[in-house]
Amino acid sequence: MYKIKRFKWLWMFVVVLSVLSMVIFISCSKSAAPQEVTEKTVTAEETTTTEAPAEKVTLRLFTISTDESRISIMNDYIIPNIEAALPNVEVQFEEGGGGEDYNNKLKTYNSTGDLPDVWYSDASFASAIINAGNMLDLNPYVTEDGFLAKVSIPEALQYRDGGIYILNSGVDAFFTPRIFYNKAIFDECGATIPETFDELIDVCKTISAKGYVPVSTMGKGGWAPQLYLVQTMITVEDPQVMLDLLADKTDFTNPVVKNGLGRIETLAKEGAFPEGIALLDYGPAKEMFTSGKSAMYWMFSWELPSLNTDSNIGPDVDFFLWPSAGDAYDPNEAIQYWGSPLNGYAVNSKSEHIEEAVKLAEFCAMQDALFFQSTGAPIILDTGVETTGQSDLMKKNVEQFLNCDTKIASITLNGMDAATNSEFATLGASLLTGEFTADEFVDQFEPVWEENTYFD
Repeated sequence: MYKIKRFKWLWMFVVVLSVLSMVIFISCSKSAAPQEVTEKTVTAEETTTTEAPAEKVTLRLFTISTDESRISIMNDYIIPNIEAALPNVEVQFEEGGGGEDYNNKLKTYNSTGDLPDVWYSDASFASAIINAGNMLDLNPYVTEDGFLAKVSIPEALQYRDGGIYILNSGVDAFFTPRIFYNKAIFDECGATIPETFDELIDVCKTISAKGYVPVSTMGKGGWAPQLYLVQTMITVEDPQVMLDLLADKTDFTNPVVKNGLGRIETLAKEGAFPEGIALLDYGPAKEMFTSGKSAMYWMFSWELPSLNTDSNIGPDVDFFLWPSAGDAYDPNEAIQYWGSPLNGYAVNSKSEHIEEAVKLAEFCAMQDALFFQSTGAPIILDTGVETTGQSDLMKKNVEQFLNCDTKIASITLNGMDAATNSEFATLGASLLTGEFTADEFVDQFEPVWEENTYFD
């Protein structure tokens, strides 16, 4: 049985792009955000059904087991509902861990020909599986059985070759990095919301002087710089440079890019991060904030629901926008969004039970949608369930995101191959120490960027 801890986790938000451009979409819809789901599960008829044969087929399902949302989706949605939805399938659940451990297992399975029938795809390694011919193009299957008709923005699932290799709720494209902060600690320290990067440094010094850690975030493996911090520190000076970098129209020698890297170096040297930040894992980073040891928690908005309802931090949690480092940046106009057409449930093209595996992927994507809908997060998959309610903090997050006209895709998912991504993370971890300079980063990473095959 799938043994995993149960957490309440996650949140995320808004607006999906046509992923073929791999950069951004501008002029996002300003429609009202979906709200909290009134019921958690649906019947088999409301998801996908097949007539049970005399004998069941066995499928392997490989999923991330360190991400709190994935844990809840598996324990509270997939496992309880799978028998009713897919009576002809016996599922063997396999825990994959997370991060590099998860990708390393997929790499091994891909090279040995032992990929599971269905797995949760991570964009950082998915292209290698596609290139090996081991990931099924789901387009003809989901078109024929009507599943694609439930997707409001099918382009969000399309890979650059036009194929559809994963199924998801579309929620991944709605996450953005936020500065969550403890209002009580800010009041105690006499700290005010910074509007410029220089003011942010001053706030960090003020908070540190009162005995608190200014900023908590996950540094282990270079996660924060890799997934949002480098991109954010470039964007806050000039979003257009970040767009150009994502489109392969500039490189890491660009002065604005160097300045962004330098801001991370400055934050580290000024003591904004906790000691040992480069080794700080996800859970401890969050606990540092919820336990009142740090004043700020820099993380994607998928954390908002759990933070908002946390008994320790909930009443005092809020977020503010990324302070500016240049006149070209307006925090209400430009924002990063998470998401990739390669994050979601994939099917082994060599599975012995293709039809059933596709149905399992569809079922899992629908359960994802129900879970995220229950948090008030926007999705692109029609669950058939009416939604109501949303916290004030969620509404604030959604509204601000929707009102940003320039939404910039995450470069780590949409602009780097696996090898480039790995080096990006490694050097990012070094940058967090404060002993590794922006110039050293550029000198070591630029040759790797030039060899990046993502745009080939």
